[in-house]
Amino acid sequence: MNPPRDDVPERYRFDLSRIYETPADWTDACEDFREEIATLEALADVDIEEANDLRALLETTEDAHRQKQRLGLYATLARDIATDDDAAADRRRRFETLDADFTAAVDAVRYRLAATDRDTLDAAIDALDEYRRYAEDFREQSRYALDPSVAETVAAYEKTTDTPTNIVRAASTEDFDADPIEGPDGDQVEITRGNYISELADPDREYRRRVYETFRAELDRFEATITEAVAGKIRAAGADAEVRGYESVRDRALRRPSYPDSGLRCRLLEEVHDTMLTSVRENLDSYHRALRIRRERLGVDALRPWDRRVSIVDADPPTVDYDEAREHILTALEPLGEDYVETLEAFFEDRRIDVVPTQSKRTDITAYCPSSAADGAYILANFREDVRSTYILCHELGHAMHVEQHRSGPTRYATAPRPMSEVPSLLHELLLTDHFLDVGGPLAAAARNRVVSLLAGNLFRAARRSAFTHEIVTTVESGTELTPTRARKAWADLQSEFEPLVEFDDRAGRNWLYGWTRELYSRYQYVLGAAGALAVRDALRNGPLTTDEYRSVLAETGRRSSVETFQRLDCDPTSEAFYERAAGVFDGYLDRL
Repeated sequence: MNPPRDDVPERYRFDLSRIYETPADWTDACEDFREEIATLEALADVDIEEANDLRALLETTEDAHRQKQRLGLYATLARDIATDDDAAADRRRRFETLDADFTAAVDAVRYRLAATDRDTLDAAIDALDEYRRYAEDFREQSRYALDPSVAETVAAYEKTTDTPTNIVRAASTEDFDADPIEGPDGDQVEITRGNYISELADPDREYRRRVYETFRAELDRFEATITEAVAGKIRAAGADAEVRGYESVRDRALRRPSYPDSGLRCRLLEEVHDTMLTSVRENLDSYHRALRIRRERLGVDALRPWDRRVSIVDADPPTVDYDEAREHILTALEPLGEDYVETLEAFFEDRRIDVVPTQSKRTDITAYCPSSAADGAYILANFREDVRSTYILCHELGHAMHVEQHRSGPTRYATAPRPMSEVPSLLHELLLTDHFLDVGGPLAAAARNRVVSLLAGNLFRAARRSAFTHEIVTTVESGTELTPTRARKAWADLQSEFEPLVEFDDRAGRNWLYGWTRELYSRYQYVLGAAGALAVRDALRNGPLTTDEYRSVLAETGRRSSVETFQRLDCDPTSEAFYERAAGVFDGYLDRL
């Protein structure tokens, strides 16, 4: 059983009073934010006649985003360490309401730019210097802005568009109630979304089968519910895309806000998404080889779906406590430079990591790393003293260090396009692998197993989910009903293509139900991130990239598009060769395995 939070030493709990000293201070900040929204609405109602008008509008927009980030960071983290606290839940709900009103105000800003004479706007933007990139991005977004009277109505309905996601989350967490099963040692084990993946790594194959079948059977109870919720999520996105003038749900999704949200929306061309899907599918031989090696290493006649997570190296998994993990991570990241490691050490010392599972803490995830430009990053983790937890912590620290690089600049540019944000986190994992291989012994064995799983998941399985998402989205957009049968067939076809060596039997096609609390079209970023991280690792090791240049790129991710940033790192996601090369490096890891 997890301990009460107060029983955990302070140094293993993050300190949210650094953001707001008390919940009352958070409430006061909400009132300040409400006033800032009103100011922004008033400015958006005034014609832009010269550069100073545009500057005032954008400065207020930027400052309001800074306030919003802080409010959201505190409300989210405070709720997730005390999921049974009604006051914390109320704060999060209040923030969501404020955020919806703020979104409408920012839309009014975009509409003001759209309504401004083109020559007047061009002249104002040209005179803005450091605000120019911000202004140009807002001008691009203004093509999809709504008249404020329409936007107000849309905003009222947008508060309900999270309902499908909330239904999926409830089905897979609150309503999920699988019967306990017998563990390898005879104890009763409760299978949840939070421990499902880790339990599938157990060496006892019969136990893994019970874990798999118990978890999936419980999800099956909600198949019709989840199918309808996902379809509703797609329809809601489609309605928004249509009313705003996007070409499709995908076009809308690939213009997502950067993170943390500063007002920028860094577009990724649909052609890049197509190239990714095509190129990965043309290089599946490497993934199929990994499945053959897995089958041989496990010594089974046929791979079953419960065989895909277990280690295939001949060594007992080592125990790694948190303090050991910290030292390993600091050593592993030394190739990124002395300054980088010093920043990382300070992050550990500043009580920015909530380390262990505790009572009432959110445990359905292993870790995540929200941030704000004003406060930096925080990591909510559920560290379980094993190699997997060490890798996940190292991954989230990649996000945190990225934030530490770019938050030195103004809030408007202290952000990153989603695909680029995965490069530093996955690079961290690759460097940790290199370190563990140098250490040798059980850690090296675990690292060889982990890196193959890491790349298989981020390059190939993420591409499969991306392909599936695109297929069912286009199905719904065409006016065809998304039924459980249609979803099953689409997933089964992709299973046959991506994992032909795995025998799913009567489960073929039914395993798509897991997940779906994220935004649509979010998985592609892991494919680009993994391929980019592999390229950066080699560029740092062999040239032409230096550690100073790498940190400079991280500091400026809010100032350029995704593709431009990748190209500064000597890789090109618009090219098929980018993905072919990543598959080749994956093959190299298989050789070492």
